[in-house]
Amino acid sequence: MSGSAIVTVLGFILTPVLSRIYPPAAYGQFAVFNSVVSNLNLLATLAYTSAIPLPKAKRDALAVVQLNVVLTLSMFGIVTLALAGLGAHLVRWLNLQSLGAWIYLMPVLMLLYNFSLTMSSWYIRTKSFRTRTTADLIMSVVSRVFTLGYGWFTGGQSAGLILGDSLGKFTLFGGLLRSGFQQELRPLWRTFSWRRIREAAYKYREFPLYVLPGGYISSLSSQLPVFMLTGAFGSTVVGLYSFAASLLEIPVSLIGSGIAPVFYQKAAEVQHTEPERLKDITLNIYYKLLYIGLLPLGFITVFGDLIFKLIFGARWEMAGVFTGYLGYYYIFRLTGQATGMIYNVLQRQQYALITNTLLLLTRGAGLAVGIWMKDVNMAMLLFGVSSLVSTFLIDLHILYLLKLPVVRIALRTILLMALALGFFFLLRLGFNQLHIQILHV
Repeated sequence: MSGSAIVTVLGFILTPVLSRIYPPAAYGQFAVFNSVVSNLNLLATLAYTSAIPLPKAKRDALAVVQLNVVLTLSMFGIVTLALAGLGAHLVRWLNLQSLGAWIYLMPVLMLLYNFSLTMSSWYIRTKSFRTRTTADLIMSVVSRVFTLGYGWFTGGQSAGLILGDSLGKFTLFGGLLRSGFQQELRPLWRTFSWRRIREAAYKYREFPLYVLPGGYISSLSSQLPVFMLTGAFGSTVVGLYSFAASLLEIPVSLIGSGIAPVFYQKAAEVQHTEPERLKDITLNIYYKLLYIGLLPLGFITVFGDLIFKLIFGARWEMAGVFTGYLGYYYIFRLTGQATGMIYNVLQRQQYALITNTLLLLTRGAGLAVGIWMKDVNMAMLLFGVSSLVSTFLIDLHILYLLKLPVVRIALRTILLMALALGFFFLLRLGFNQLHIQILHV
């Protein structure tokens, strides 16, 4: 948590500067590029990285690591060949001409990300949480400082966002490798066996069958505004949305990065040793994350437009309006960081696929209605409301699988959210009245 807090503070300090260097259109271009890379990342390892913390024996865990390495290298070769032949068509289709040759960084970024994800999962297994957090901190510093400097000297070209992200991923890969995982390279090579790799792939086949499609659908549902709003309202609106979403992700990443990996390791361990305790620790973490998220995310829901205009400049005020539509949904993005792991622990990955599909459909319907009405505010409002309701129901379903009293939990959650939202609305009304009185004076 302490390492994640430093990353968060750094983000809050530098983001107002970056928002005055890079225009919304640059963030829109980066959002489209990043969405393509994210989709490739999901496909590369077939979601087998999530299985690394689960085996009891180290030898079996090493086989899962070897499986991830083989899959990542294979995907790297496929994407490289595909870009060599179809790269120009992809640039025209996604309207990324301003990025130029930087589009060919995609396979390299995919390779670095998935190797880093594999090592991160290994550190979760070995409870080396400090190692993982330190590497994340260094990556954030390097990425943001480079992005700031490049944008300053080039006038805010979108390539600066991509190059900063690329340098950050390279730094993360090097940091994770040199923080202890290099000691596992010899055992990985010595124990390499195609037979054990095939056995691991079969044993954890639920991950490509259910977790991969579920994760892909979940990622696609979060990227829907990027793809749907680009054609309907242009890259500037997409940039405003992606900027708002990136800031809302900061508290989620702060708490989720600090708690979710630890909870996943503990939940897997408890399921092996004391399965009756799993529901208690899950409910405990659900309420803790709910309490933590209520105040900051409730505040930005009501005051987002004022905050963005004051801190980031007038051209980002609409991004603040978007945070008002999305803020309360991110409370359940926060709780889902931990509770979502339960599907893997209980080996009920098929439910993750079903719930993520429903999330995609409801979000898509909300955006489609707003686009049909040619009203970007309505599109984002319906996207936020559908996201909130769907993710809340997913959380309740997970708690139901653990045989917890979901009706009582749901009523308590709704009451707490209503009280927090009512308090901030009254505070906003008081602020508006005070502002009017000052203007009259």
